[in-house]
Amino acid sequence: MSSGALVFDVIFSCLITLIFLYRCGNYRRQHPLTTAAVFISWFFSVLFIFLLPLDISLAAYRECTRYKSSTESTINTDNLNQNNSVTDSCPRPWSYVDPQSYGVLWRIIYWTSQLLTWLVLPFMQSICQTGEFYLKGKIRYALRSNLFYYGTLLLIFGVLVIYVAINYNLNASNFKVTVIAASTTWGLFLLVLMLGYGLVQVPLNVYNHSRTSYMLSHIQFKLSQLYNEKIDIEERLESLVDEVSKLCLEIKYNDPLRPCLEQIVKIIPEQYANRVKLTMDDYEDYRITSNNLTDLPTETRLIKLHRLLKKNKHIHHRVQASWIHMIHEAFYLEDILNNENNTNHSFVKQSPLPRSWLRQKMFDEHPILEWYTFCLIRPLALRMVGIVLGGISIVVIWSEMTFFSAKPVLSIFAQCVNAARRHYDYFTIEVFCCLSIAYLCLCAYYTIFRIRIFNYFYLSLYHLTDENSLIFAATFLCRLTAPLSYNFLGMIHMDQAITKQTDREETVFTTIMGRMNVIPIISKGFNFYFPMLICILCVGTYFRLGSRCLHIFGVRQFFDDDEISAEYIEDGKNLMKRERRNYGGNETLSTMANTTTATQRHDRRKELEEKYGLRSTTPDFTTSTSRDDRLLDLRSETRQLRPLTSSDEPLITVNNNQTVSSNTTVLQESCFIYFMLYLSFKMSNPEDNQTNNNLSELRADVAATTDVLKVTVEKLVQRGDNLDALNNRAETLNSTSYHFRGTARRVNRRMRWQNYKLTIFIIFVVVCVIAFIILMALHPWKT
Repeated sequence: MSSGALVFDVIFSCLITLIFLYRCGNYRRQHPLTTAAVFISWFFSVLFIFLLPLDISLAAYRECTRYKSSTESTINTDNLNQNNSVTDSCPRPWSYVDPQSYGVLWRIIYWTSQLLTWLVLPFMQSICQTGEFYLKGKIRYALRSNLFYYGTLLLIFGVLVIYVAINYNLNASNFKVTVIAASTTWGLFLLVLMLGYGLVQVPLNVYNHSRTSYMLSHIQFKLSQLYNEKIDIEERLESLVDEVSKLCLEIKYNDPLRPCLEQIVKIIPEQYANRVKLTMDDYEDYRITSNNLTDLPTETRLIKLHRLLKKNKHIHHRVQASWIHMIHEAFYLEDILNNENNTNHSFVKQSPLPRSWLRQKMFDEHPILEWYTFCLIRPLALRMVGIVLGGISIVVIWSEMTFFSAKPVLSIFAQCVNAARRHYDYFTIEVFCCLSIAYLCLCAYYTIFRIRIFNYFYLSLYHLTDENSLIFAATFLCRLTAPLSYNFLGMIHMDQAITKQTDREETVFTTIMGRMNVIPIISKGFNFYFPMLICILCVGTYFRLGSRCLHIFGVRQFFDDDEISAEYIEDGKNLMKRERRNYGGNETLSTMANTTTATQRHDRRKELEEKYGLRSTTPDFTTSTSRDDRLLDLRSETRQLRPLTSSDEPLITVNNNQTVSSNTTVLQESCFIYFMLYLSFKMSNPEDNQTNNNLSELRADVAATTDVLKVTVEKLVQRGDNLDALNNRAETLNSTSYHFRGTARRVNRRMRWQNYKLTIFIIFVVVCVIAFIILMALHPWKT
């Protein structure tokens, strides 16, 4: 008996489970029972991926030996010759293990998983959610909170048992199959929903990672959302800490509630610990002498406060760590985007963050190799992997829609497995089935890891997942594993309930679990037709119908052509600028944002004042000898601008009209400069004073110049009024164009959505017609 493959699969599954559990959870902060239960659930779910292919190859070998044995028995009557011929014609798989060992292993895995997912894990999840301080209170809360859950399960199961007892002979075997059928049906319902999302999103996500600009915009969008979440959780924590600090003043050191308060104080985050101080005053019956008895602290109030503080503390810790990781990823993508158009093919690091140890060793002295790796090879590799995974998803969808057709065989998975069985290539069967089940599990489990229900259940890497979310994920993994195995056996035609071929050898898994033909509405109806919904769900996922519905209801989603998403992206750019300044890095031109803050507007106003202002100084006209010299001297002088009024605000804040609005001031100052030049020239020329010697002529010239200047100033004022009117019209045109742009985008989006609806309707009609033709031709509901 060769058990090396089985032992290797068990050890490898254990290692994968430990790695994922270590990456998601934190065993130092988690309860040991929680860690053990989650590990067992995840381990058995991963073990299904490697154990079921061995069982499939064993079933192929058993079918071969049975067929050859029945054939040879008609020719040879000698048992020795018969056994030798069977062994020669049906080579034993390299991973052969006694079927009884598989039976024991499947029973342990399946029933342990069912016990965990329906009884143990929901109870532990309720204990993690509670804020009770003592074990008795936690158990009481868990029983009370799960009363409705268990009552609903017992009601549904009781209806199924009554249905089986009325229509069929209810015995121990049928009772076991009824339990398995009920659990598998619910798991299959969840599996179809999650595969409908994961089969599209997994290859699409891999392909989108090759689009650096798209991923950078997406990260900036998520940065803005995460920053809003960070502000909200900090505000909630501050309010909770303020309430704890008030309770510290009310609860004395010898109060019966003091141990509960001390447990609350222990879990307060470090940055808020200095705001909370336990009092050491005596009890002194302060509750009796208190005027307001309704404000006295009670155990119920402390329990509620304890539960909220535990939840918000973990969310705060996760948000802080996620913020750091997302900033690192944004700088990483920004570096790649800035270097993609580098004609020197040399990678220039602009991120203020240090590189990883491996990247320093590989690329510090080879910037050209780094450029080819991240700017050329990486996008091409991700794009190719995304296309390959998309092709596999299409094969899975086709096989899910046609797995009930045994003659002709339309399922591509069944065709591949049958071809390998005809050539007795058991190793190929195991590898193909292992990779196929692994991809199905990846798509289904990816959806579980992406589930985020109001920040209550949220799986995150970097040791940031709380106990409640870990148990939630373990519950779903246990519920999905057995239905996924049943579904895959149906796709490769290893289930007699689907193929209707009693001469086919079944797996040990199917033999132990039993066939789900006790309830015909499930075995001949739901299990056949419900998996076909995967096609519709995949189409909806590809066109992002769910995200569009959430966007309509106010839940912000990332879209390329959406104005709100563009605002979030700009906000993310500003956050990246701020983090770059905090890290001490210099900003580049590509990272500058278009929007401005209040501080930036103030700096801009100060810059304009310094640019167009004049400071009062004492001019030295005697040293200048020519008109050009005096002009240069006057242009170099500065003075203060007049105080800004409300009418001056557009001259500073409106960037598009700055030149138009400031022409009046510049022309007035130019006229003043030339007038002062003329006076200084006349007053400082001694030769003209000696020749003319007539002050009246000088005064007449000055009067004429003044008249000309007055007329010029009046014209300039009139021109300034005209420019103000033109400025108002430009502002009106700008606002009108902005509204027109928004209207055009909405119309464009509406028309595109109409085209999408037409395309979806056509695809849906075509799929329905094909499915109807296949069903009418094959009529799988008839035995």
